[in-house]
Amino acid sequence: MCVTQKITRAGLVLFTLLAAALPLKSFALSCKEAGTNSVKQVITLDKPIVVSTSSLTAGTLLWRSQTFSSTFKCEDTDGYPRGEDAYLYWDPTTLMQSIHKSLEVGVTYHSVDYKPSPSAKTLVGPGTTCRPDGRGGCTVYIKATGQQPPQNGQITDNSQYALFQVDGVGGLNNRPNSNFRAYIAGLGNIHFISCNPQITVVANNGTLVNFGKIPARNAVTGKIEKQVPFSVQANLTGAGQDCQGQTLIASFSTTYPTQDTTTILPTTNSGFGILISPADNPTGWIPLKTPVPLGYVNGSVISTNFLASLKWLSTTPKEGTFNASANIDVTFK
Repeated sequence: MCVTQKITRAGLVLFTLLAAALPLKSFALSCKEAGTNSVKQVITLDKPIVVSTSSLTAGTLLWRSQTFSSTFKCEDTDGYPRGEDAYLYWDPTTLMQSIHKSLEVGVTYHSVDYKPSPSAKTLVGPGTTCRPDGRGGCTVYIKATGQQPPQNGQITDNSQYALFQVDGVGGLNNRPNSNFRAYIAGLGNIHFISCNPQITVVANNGTLVNFGKIPARNAVTGKIEKQVPFSVQANLTGAGQDCQGQTLIASFSTTYPTQDTTTILPTTNSGFGILISPADNPTGWIPLKTPVPLGYVNGSVISTNFLASLKWLSTTPKEGTFNASANIDVTFK
């Protein structure tokens, strides 16, 4: 497995929204928060968010939040007993383009980034399941567009923006207060700073994790065959005057195929996959595009230990040399 690294520079604010949906009969859906029947959840960024000015390249990651969750249920309103799939309809109020031009806000669902676009939708599934357990989950992000942030580095925006509405195949329900919407607010807490730590990976083969030779005859579906340690190091020497006192956060992503939100595949038919976990929690698999603490900056170097694990997915794995890679984005809490 090849673990590559990059320090993400200006542009992507990402926080996590997770919603669980409970099925009832559903067509011409009305979806509300379970228990309260609320149709509105506001995810407020209520603490200072610092992002790096070291690069304004479009699409780079600046920040990921903790996980937010909600539970909603959908029910049939127009008498279609066969049921209906539910979707996330993006930017239902068509106001996302009003956000500062240096930022793009969107949602990550099943480890895929979706830029909210009016009239676009993404299938959630029968009964609308979106669970905060690594098997489904939604994350909200803000990416750089490549345009300059405000001169003073401070976003000034106290508005609320509807990220998505949960609704059925027929489009947005036009009945008032009938369907669940998730909003983001608090973008005014985003502040650009000068801090650009140098990120490196230290493993058993330089910056590469080498699993060595593994006999295919060992394959037992679901078994963890081998775990190899590696560390992510952040060097703060000369990284900028605003680094001290910050907490660094890492998240992993990949351009390789995946079986689910945690398992990276060398190829789609490899018969085995690679998972990443904290060194002190060997089977606590880290979902892709999910924040993991690296440490508080009070010195020149931060080093955090992880494990790369090879898991059998088949009793007849593909033989031969394999490679898979994970990118490491390091941002601020």
